[in-house]
Amino acid sequence: MQLKSYQVKKIIKYSCGKIIGAAKIRMEQRIREAEIVSFDIFDTLVKRNIKCPEDVHELVRKKYFEQTGIDICEYRKLRVNAEKKARRYSGIEEISLEDILNALREVPDGEKGKLQEIEEETEIAVCCPDLRMKAIYEYALKEGKRVIITSDMYLDERIVKKILQKCGYDNFERLYLSSTYGVCKATGNLYEVIKKDYPSFQGKILHIGDNVKSDYAVPKSKGLEALLIDGQRNLLRYWSKDNKNVKDQLLYGSLFSFLNNHIEEESNDVVHIAYEVLGPMLLGYCVWLNERVKREGIEKIFFLSREGKVLQEAFNILYPYSKIKQTYLFVSRQALVVPLLADANDFDEMIKILKVFLHVPNLKTICVLCGLEQDKFNEELTHIDLDQETKIYEISGKKKAEVYCIIQKMGGYRFKQQKRYVLEYLKENDFNGNIAIVDIGWAGTMQIALQEYVKETDTVLRGYYFGVRNMEKSDYYNCIFRNGYLFEAGKNRDNNFDLMLRFTTEIFELLLLNKTGSVCKYSLEKNQIAPVLGEPEYIGDEGMFLESIQSKALHFLNSIRREMEFWGNLEVSAEIPMAPYSNFAVFPKMDTIKMFESFKFFTDGNVRKLLPEHTLCYYIFH
Repeated sequence: MQLKSYQVKKIIKYSCGKIIGAAKIRMEQRIREAEIVSFDIFDTLVKRNIKCPEDVHELVRKKYFEQTGIDICEYRKLRVNAEKKARRYSGIEEISLEDILNALREVPDGEKGKLQEIEEETEIAVCCPDLRMKAIYEYALKEGKRVIITSDMYLDERIVKKILQKCGYDNFERLYLSSTYGVCKATGNLYEVIKKDYPSFQGKILHIGDNVKSDYAVPKSKGLEALLIDGQRNLLRYWSKDNKNVKDQLLYGSLFSFLNNHIEEESNDVVHIAYEVLGPMLLGYCVWLNERVKREGIEKIFFLSREGKVLQEAFNILYPYSKIKQTYLFVSRQALVVPLLADANDFDEMIKILKVFLHVPNLKTICVLCGLEQDKFNEELTHIDLDQETKIYEISGKKKAEVYCIIQKMGGYRFKQQKRYVLEYLKENDFNGNIAIVDIGWAGTMQIALQEYVKETDTVLRGYYFGVRNMEKSDYYNCIFRNGYLFEAGKNRDNNFDLMLRFTTEIFELLLLNKTGSVCKYSLEKNQIAPVLGEPEYIGDEGMFLESIQSKALHFLNSIRREMEFWGNLEVSAEIPMAPYSNFAVFPKMDTIKMFESFKFFTDGNVRKLLPEHTLCYYIFH
């Protein structure tokens, strides 16, 4: 494959930055030796939240279309060619944005003012400070150095000052822009202007920038000191800069750049997982959810415990002005399904209700699920020549009826009481109308149970999940409406994402898990129904680790919300967040595995490790 000239330049620039780029300690030392410190702007003090500068033109095209309804086809290409044309016929070293747009013959003159306004707004919007260089800039001011800013840029001084102000750069002495002076750094003439303004400081002026030629070689040839920095650093662990499998390259590149610009070099494991994995996952899901609930005319959203807690917080951050009523509902599969045994007419109906829990299909499993007294249950079983280890599907004929009677005798009152409590709890929370339930997924067990509780009403129940898969025959799910963000059974969604999560379910659910325990049952307290919670699975260091990840992920959403308006009608396709998730959980590096190596959780009164505890042979045969 033959590289184009601009690609070769980028490789040379990147390689030089890597080889001779200045480390922080060296920059501080050189700053102390200087009297005047000059900083480049773009890719030095300021970063753009886009993959490459030309992406601004695509954002301008989208914004222009939103405001006027006119789509300028291939605007990116036209805008790049117009700049080349304007530079070719200009009589001075630098041109202005107005010069560039005047060379854009494909657009009527009356619309060029609008395009200029949008481009200037977009340039300001996509800029953010380089966190490392901002610290160096502030160090120079703290050391009492006279700070100037020097840049080749066609934007005028008014816009560049707004960019610097937005990024928190003030207290500089002078701003040297090629668009203001008509000469450039690349030719050395802008440095000549600086030398004339500071004649007594020659040899004590230090320029810092990222371009090998204009920020390093040229200033040194003009007698200034120079430091080259690496302006193309990739600080991300789980994101690849280039991912050709993603359709929306503009959004992927923007997210990559935003993340890379907002993560510091010293960031710990928590920040990387929160910003790179969980944060984008929450962003994509909430954008998808907001679009769906508006389309379906949803009146209320019920976020189901426990994963629903962070989902609700994320949704409220991204859509603080949503008028749809929201409720966090304390439910669990066990708390919703077991009470339905009150309506079971025989043993087979009981098994049909409970089968989602019967991974170990013996009578002991039913005993634990139904909260029956174990010794008493075993005693009753011995009277009919069975025990708790009896396999459920081996029971037949008269024995089924006898087991059914035992379970109803021991738990029937509790089943009926809990069903009343569930109905009252749903009533207290206004669970009616055209409503959405939000949860992580997968088979929709809780939605099917909730449907049973409202089947005598006109409530319309719709489920919105990260993923939807069928554990039964397809017609089993005909009675419910389910929708999946990442994957959805029978809807031509990506089955690879289902496989990814199927084999990393514990890790995925771990990232979203709320610190409270699961709902065991309901109780009546002060004339209100209250959930009774079990012990949380993760406590101590593990619990704090997970809580920190979620907190940082929500912080990421707070930061990115301000950028969303410039992406227009945002749609984060599933492959964007699944790419970093795959690098994190599906194909993890050894550092990631070691991160969770000692992770323990509590279940059924036992402490277990999160990662496999047995050999591969053990899992093949079990």
